[in-house]
Amino acid sequence: MKLKINKNIRLGLSVIVIISILIFSYLIYKEAYNPGFEEQTRAVYSYKNIGSINYSVYLKPNNLYTQSRLEEGKLYITEFVDYVDINFNYEFTGEREADIKGDYNITAKVKGFTGGGEGVTNIWEKDFPIVQHNRINTNDSKISINENIKLNLDEYIAFAKEIKEATKINSQTSLTLSMDVNIKGATDKGDFEELIIPNLVIPLDVMMFEITGDNIINKPGAIEETIQVQQAVNKNLIIVYGIILFILVIALIFLVFFTTIAPKKDPIEKEIDRIFKKHGDRLVALNSDIDIKKAIIVKSIEDLVKISDDIEKPILYRYRVDYKEINKFYVIHDDNNFVFDLKYLKIFEQIEDAENKASDYTNEILNEN
Repeated sequence: MKLKINKNIRLGLSVIVIISILIFSYLIYKEAYNPGFEEQTRAVYSYKNIGSINYSVYLKPNNLYTQSRLEEGKLYITEFVDYVDINFNYEFTGEREADIKGDYNITAKVKGFTGGGEGVTNIWEKDFPIVQHNRINTNDSKISINENIKLNLDEYIAFAKEIKEATKINSQTSLTLSMDVNIKGATDKGDFEELIIPNLVIPLDVMMFEITGDNIINKPGAIEETIQVQQAVNKNLIIVYGIILFILVIALIFLVFFTTIAPKKDPIEKEIDRIFKKHGDRLVALNSDIDIKKAIIVKSIEDLVKISDDIEKPILYRYRVDYKEINKFYVIHDDNNFVFDLKYLKIFEQIEDAENKASDYTNEILNEN
């Protein structure tokens, strides 16, 4: 027993299912054999780039300390400091040889300022070059720079006091020691450029101090390139698509082999269905025939409904088990018997078509004249 479906609905469902099958078949193929590419970056030349400053504080003979040298990270009494022994180091290590050029400088900067933290305002500053524009020129994978200086702190303290006395500005003062290394490299995979500046900060004109600053900078780098990498096949997505495709194929088989086109309804049958759906609450079924000798035929059920409303009478019909045998509807009022007979339905439709065609023909003649 096949399920009967309206021809247009069956055709529409079949087209939708077939198109969906094609779409999901393509999606499965695409995901399995051409999942696409994504952009990724990879290093084609990597290097390490480290700058550091280490120091030791040497003391004048005094009655407080038994040792002559203090290590990093201590609190130092200015009066006892003889000099600061400072080592500047820079290490560059590439994964292979590169043509590297550049230079480095070591500078002591004395400055006067006010405020603290992020609210520091510089009033004056002066640079004291220690090492100037030492050249770097090599075709190697490594660079190593080591410089040692012995910093006489008293000289810079004296300079800071001199400026304060000359300017009559009671500002805070400090000494910043920095090593700036600037290199440019060329490789077979491209070029790179690096600037690294480790530093130490020493307060001046104070009774005691601690040394701060960014004294170790580890700044690795790389030359990168963008490549297209094929994405992995998404097996879970293929399974989901496969399940949907399987359901669609089953649906298509069902539509083809287990459904059939429902026969077109007879116009009379369609009209009866419409009448009972739209006006069923107005209809009264009778178990016996209605004896009418003289009847007034109305054109449509709507006309009969209007008459029923106007005279406030029900619409009657003879009940039949087979609804196809129900073909007449009545409104009885005194000597007037109004009848809508379905057998006249086609006749009225043909008359209306003929009238429309005649009207169109008349209009064409009038337009030509």
